[in-house]
Amino acid sequence: MRRTAFLASLLGVVGTIASGGGVASAEPRVLCVDPRGCPDLVTDPATMQPHVQVKNIKPNDCQVVEGSTQAGVRKLLRFTFTTPNLGQGDLIVGRPADHPEWFEFSPCHGHYHFKEYADYRLWVPSQQQTYEAIRTANPHLTAAQVLASNPGLTPVKGQKAGFCVIDIAPYVLPSVPKYLACEFQGISAGWADEYDASLDGQFVDVTNVAPGSYILEAEVNSERFYEESSYSNNRAYSPVTL
Repeated sequence: MRRTAFLASLLGVVGTIASGGGVASAEPRVLCVDPRGCPDLVTDPATMQPHVQVKNIKPNDCQVVEGSTQAGVRKLLRFTFTTPNLGQGDLIVGRPADHPEWFEFSPCHGHYHFKEYADYRLWVPSQQQTYEAIRTANPHLTAAQVLASNPGLTPVKGQKAGFCVIDIAPYVLPSVPKYLACEFQGISAGWADEYDASLDGQFVDVTNVAPGSYILEAEVNSERFYEESSYSNNRAYSPVTL
């Protein structure tokens, strides 16, 4: 069902995967090295399913230590983040120990985090429409560049730190998974990594957000850290009512 819903969304569900294309203006760090071709990471809107959780978070919780939220009773907009690789080749990351410049160690969690993998933004609809129009008209710009050049655009941002990308869910068959442990990371062509809604930091803190209608944006590889065949399909949207 997940794969079917996702492929249907690619065929034209309004407001899910953004349009646009072009060459990235940011220089990728993790280069495309698969001789079959480059990966193409896509955000699947069908699995997002945002929902609100009210939780009392302790001061020594890793989510507080790492800046995802604050201690106390917080309102968290949780959602699942699924990123299929629909390209011709694998996303090959390799061993974190071989590329410390791509990772930073989390003493609280006791493992390495990616310096850049996913960005989450909660928009009021009018600002989202303006933002999307700018990005569609300027596909060579990253999200950070667009936001820096348009200070009036003020989404509520999530602070999720990527941990490990591996083959979790098959999306295009036949395909044999190759990356099954965090010691050597990647996403095979036709497979997806997934961050479940229950994981640490897998939310946007909406404690101080007024009730109303919003649009949740999730974007993989927002700063073009990983070289892809296309960056035009990296972000997806889901409506939210708080």
